[in-house]
Amino acid sequence: MEIVKAKKAHTEKLSVLLKGLDTEEYSFSEVEKIMPLIESGNYFVAIDDNEIVGTIALVIVEESCEIDALITSKKGVGKALIEFAIDMCEKKGVKKIWCWSLKRYNAIGFYDKMGFKEQFLLEKQWCGEDCYIFGRVIE
Repeated sequence: MEIVKAKKAHTEKLSVLLKGLDTEEYSFSEVEKIMPLIESGNYFVAIDDNEIVGTIALVIVEESCEIDALITSKKGVGKALIEFAIDMCEKKGVKKIWCWSLKRYNAIGFYDKMGFKEQFLLEKQWCGEDCYIFGRVIE
């Protein structure tokens, strides 16, 4: 498996994969929302046997990196994408990586395993849904 910057040619397959994050209130999978992050170089894809098996969008602002989206279709890919993100942050001198995740995604165990220590549940935070904020200091 390799992780590379997403290209415009990946857009349609990314859209299909990102449908797994869509809610009744919001669509992560709309091409209009994906393209700006691809064009700015913030989307990365995990490719295995010529298929996209995962994606992560990373937005770095000063010394903080937000995981804007993370989804996979194969076991172990999420871990590889987080490790990729942390490595990239270390190289750029970023001190913290964080994300929010809707409670319905049930991601607490995953982020615990990935070393994210901070967890905050914010009730009705996003589109009326509860969501968690997860954070990890990069040393």
